[in-house]
Formats: sequence, C-alpha cells, structure tokens
Amino acid sequence: MNKISTFSLVLALAFVAACTQNTPNSGNASIPGTEKTGPELWKNQGCNLITDQEVEQLFGIERMRDILNARTLPDQTFCLRTWNKADWKERELHNEKNGTPWKNPKNTLVVQVFDYTSEEHARQQMERLRRDRRQTYEEDVTGIGDEGLWSNSTVTLLVRKGQYVLNLTLEYYDEPHENLGKAKEVAAVAIKKI
Repeated sequence: MNKISTFSLVLALAFVAACTQNTPNSGNASIPGTEKTGPELWKNQGCNLITDQEVEQLFGIERMRDILNARTLPDQTFCLRTWNKADWKERELHNEKNGTPWKNPKNTLVVQVFDYTSEEHARQQMERLRRDRRQTYEEDVTGIGDEGLWSNSTVTLLVRKGQYVLNLTLEYYDEPHENLGKAKEVAAVAIKKI
C-alpha cells in the first residue's frame, strides 16, 4: 500500500512538472520553447506597448501640466491613458454651467492586444468585422500591420499583425475621423513591439 501511494505521488509530481514545463504561461524562460511571446509577453504590462515617454512625445504632453495617468487591468494586455486637453478648464466650466457635456475635457488612449492563436483565425475575425459590422468599422486602413479597420463611432483602430490584433481607441480630436491619423502613428509604434 505504501509503495502504491509513493508511486502515485511521484507520478503526480512528474505530471505536474511536465505540464508546468510545457505551459507557455509558466514564465520559465530558461526552458527552450517556453519563452513568452506576443501578448503573453505584455500581459500585465500593456502600458509598455506605448510607454509614457512615447505618449508624451507623440502628443506633446507635459506630464505634470497635462496630468497624464495610466491604468491597466490585471492579467490583460490593456492600458488606459488619460490626460487633459489644452483648454480643459474652459470645457469643464462650460459643462458645469450648462449641466450638459459639451466637449470632453480629457484625451483618452486605450491600447489592448488580442491573441487569436493563429493568423488564419485573426484574419477571419477581421473579415467578419468587415462583413458583419461594416456600419461600425466602416473604413479599411492600410500601411500598418497586415490589415486594419477604423471606426468613427467608437474612434477605434484595429490592426492585425499575424495572429494578433491591436485594438487602439483614441479620443484626441473632437471630430472622430480626425483621430485616425494620430491613431495610426500610435499603432505604428506599438505594432513593432508585438
């Protein structure tokens, strides 16, 4: 009985060790083939896809003056950044006086990455969005990654690179479509890191 228990315990430990070594999320970069790649590499580090310094440079932000903030979500490749618009005081005063929002006093940048596990699945997802949600993602975007889509209603740029899709939402200009050019600049920086 004791031999069976000992054998079962050794077998269970060997199984756990084998599973841990073959799991890409194990974080054990010393074992060949288990290095983190793509979004796994960026999990819990979404704000490093576009660093504070890169955001400051791309948008001409002075961190203290414009109150640049960054927030992440646990176990995600997600980053939300906000900072004040140049005329934020006037916008807030107008909103308070009239009781209704006029124009947003803050700029918003959301960066997120989705892993579709294969290039074919990612390509199919983009094609589904193009076909089934064309009223939302109304514009094809070229020149960044493998393919891209833009949405005026959600001010969101989707860029596919292989099996990954970068989802970038930018509210910088008041006119939604004006955000596309700047979103492409941000995406060009992030897509190189994926």
